[in-house]
Amino acid sequence: MDLPTAEAFLEKADYQYVRFEQTDLHGLSRSKTVPVPHFRSFAQDGLNFFGGLLGLDLQAGVAPGTGYMDERRFADQLIRPDLGTLESVPWVERTARVICEPCWYDGQPAAAGPRYLLRQMISRLHTMGFGLRSGFEYEFYLVERDSRAPVFQGIEIFWTLRNNFDQPFMDDLLDNLNAAGIDIITSNAEYGPGQMEINFSPTEGHRAADRAFTFKNAVKEMAQQSGYLASFMTRPYADQSSNGGHFHHALIDHTSGQNAFYDASAADGLSDLARHWVGGQIAHAPAVAALVAPTVNCAKRFKLYSFAPMNATWGYEDRTAAIRIKGGREEATRVENRIPCAAANPYLVAAAVLAAGIDGLANRIEPPPPTQTIAYADESATKLPITLDQSLDALEQDTALQENFGNEFIKLFLAVKRFEVEKAREALPEYDSADWPNLVSDWERQNLFEYL
Repeated sequence: MDLPTAEAFLEKADYQYVRFEQTDLHGLSRSKTVPVPHFRSFAQDGLNFFGGLLGLDLQAGVAPGTGYMDERRFADQLIRPDLGTLESVPWVERTARVICEPCWYDGQPAAAGPRYLLRQMISRLHTMGFGLRSGFEYEFYLVERDSRAPVFQGIEIFWTLRNNFDQPFMDDLLDNLNAAGIDIITSNAEYGPGQMEINFSPTEGHRAADRAFTFKNAVKEMAQQSGYLASFMTRPYADQSSNGGHFHHALIDHTSGQNAFYDASAADGLSDLARHWVGGQIAHAPAVAALVAPTVNCAKRFKLYSFAPMNATWGYEDRTAAIRIKGGREEATRVENRIPCAAANPYLVAAAVLAAGIDGLANRIEPPPPTQTIAYADESATKLPITLDQSLDALEQDTALQENFGNEFIKLFLAVKRFEVEKAREALPEYDSADWPNLVSDWERQNLFEYL
């Protein structure tokens, strides 16, 4: 979309305001609302924004050593809109939104930006002759905003009465998501009290992450408008189901336009390229966990018989493995990475998975044999990190992922996450105890539930 087309879009529907949105490190929408008469100038020249945004924790605490704060004298950035993302915000009157990316005033991109990082990974795929088709699968909890009581009780997965516990709210939610350009496929109650799952269709390139970013923030905003609170916090309750954020994806061959993961001549229908891609996922799983399970609460999801993985394994239609090969073949052939948590930033989820896969392709990494029984029983497989500290250590030691991401992002990400770890350690005596993976504290809910 060019600027005249964008202006015509705004004029035709009589929009009065445009949100200039960007993702922070955690996947939250950070924005400024611009009256339409000022849209053209900001769209052309960029809109000033605090340059240290990416160096903030969830509560806007300033993490030291990110390279984006005092090192740059707390300078502003400009955020520049991707006009192709200009869409209505149907749940807010007379308002549209556009997704932006930050750059410095000298024109240099903010290389620690999650959306920028994902676009770099996709560009590398393109040089190898492939495009990306992907989609995200999210679970989340809904509670009463004031009491924090779940909107329904019990474990009633798929039960129609729970799927539509508040029919007007659910109708509005799904209608508005569709109107915002998110093609909803299914909606249902999940495995915890007040837990829901809503799935939407896949798409190409970085647009899948744009949809996921929009989806998560839209659900939270519409829930707030209706007296609820929606949370994608990974494990809000120690005795209930966690929130996953699985990443389904396939590579598309640029020459043939066909699914590059499919090989009709192979016994299992998988190409050698798909195997090397899976090999990269397995080899880099501990480091990838830092980006896809990025809070002190997330690794608590990796539990025995939890339908979440515990080790770096892969298998065919295996819900206990980290990497699940879905049952469809031909153009439906796809890989589901089940390590990501709902709390993760979708841009970083996709970027991390692509970085691992690209290394798998470049070095023709062979995966171990697929699971023959449930993956939990594989004692030889590498265990997934059980704390954020462990996954951050793995990322610091993973030279291939660091080279893909670049020093600027790695420095900032590690600084913010180490800062968050120290906050938890200071607040919670039980943080380093053997029981930590089995506990969920009030402090975690206070610092994560509403934000994520």
